[in-house]
Amino acid sequence: MQNPKIMAECKLKSDAQSQAWYKEQISLLDPLILELGLSQPALRALVNLELSSVSDLKRLNKETIYNSHGIGPKAYRKLETLF
Repeated sequence: MQNPKIMAECKLKSDAQSQAWYKEQISLLDPLILELGLSQPALRALVNLELSSVSDLKRLNKETIYNSHGIGPKAYRKLETLF
């Protein structure tokens, strides 16, 4: 069971500025990536990896993408269609 105090301290949930920054960065992602219907954590992971286009995605090591916080098996399978 997760500790509710830890969840309450999540900066992203409590920091409107961070939320706005991620929202802006996500909106700049390649439309082909956005069309995959990835979850918000997966989209934030791509932003954190500084990936904004399909060519960026192809240049990055696939293991790095798969092991990134926010990229689960489902998101990875969707991203694989663009490799």
